[in-house]
Amino acid sequence: MSLPSLLLVDDSDAILALERAILSGHYSLNTASNGREALEKVGRLQPEAVLLDLSMPEMDGDEVLQKMKASAATSDIPVIIISSEKSRAEACLGLGAEAFLAKPFRAEELLSVVAKALENARKRTRTGAMLVLRMTTGDQEFAVPLDAVREVLLQPALRPLPTGPDYLREYVELRGSAVCVLDVARRLEMDHRVPLRERMLVIIQVDSVPLALCVDRVQDPEEFPAGDIDRRLGGVEHGLLKEGLIGMLRVGGGRTLPLLDPRVFVARELLKDLSALLRPGDIGQGA
Repeated sequence: MSLPSLLLVDDSDAILALERAILSGHYSLNTASNGREALEKVGRLQPEAVLLDLSMPEMDGDEVLQKMKASAATSDIPVIIISSEKSRAEACLGLGAEAFLAKPFRAEELLSVVAKALENARKRTRTGAMLVLRMTTGDQEFAVPLDAVREVLLQPALRPLPTGPDYLREYVELRGSAVCVLDVARRLEMDHRVPLRERMLVIIQVDSVPLALCVDRVQDPEEFPAGDIDRRLGGVEHGLLKEGLIGMLRVGGGRTLPLLDPRVFVARELLKDLSALLRPGDIGQGA
């Protein structure tokens, strides 16, 4: 029987040699020394797990993680962050990483975390479980698949867009790039329940276009087993949300909440125009 395959990603030859020494004989191993090479190999080799450093040449590990989770071909591959950067690594757990192991590590720690990550992935495959992110805006609670989410942050200062519908009239600068902000409460024609300074931005990617959803509250990621996801949607009435329903989540106490494809908030024709809304010559001229 063939050994489970792993992709080890680190720009340090010493770390790669240590990981190979510990894992050899237990797993089939491939390596990559920078982010772009890692992304190419993960798509081509389809390893059963990726051990990923964060600070690397050409493409950082957190970007590799986001690109993996954005692709249907690689989104289910568990990613284990191996890093000395604790805060960055913990943020990656919210982006869909399976686990985090701090450098330096002991052999038994590495073997344990890899074995657990693979077992969790197998359980999800067997049960049809799904990782989701629950959020609330106004009096509406809903969830989206976690693999659609790139980042979650407290809402920073927003800037006006010169045009667009009333729920899409602002943008935010994130690491030097402008991202449109969609106010979910306005989109659903309801009022926010928290003041402006407490609202959250959930950064998603829809058809390769980044978009920030402004919501009131965001909960920690949760895994729902297949038995708690009802995909039979006949007769369910949720107004606008019905158009993008993946299913209904059973959350306890007899309650259910909609699990949504996040593109439901943006009309297809508007999605095509998002990039145009952020042309350098237009933004910053006022609403």
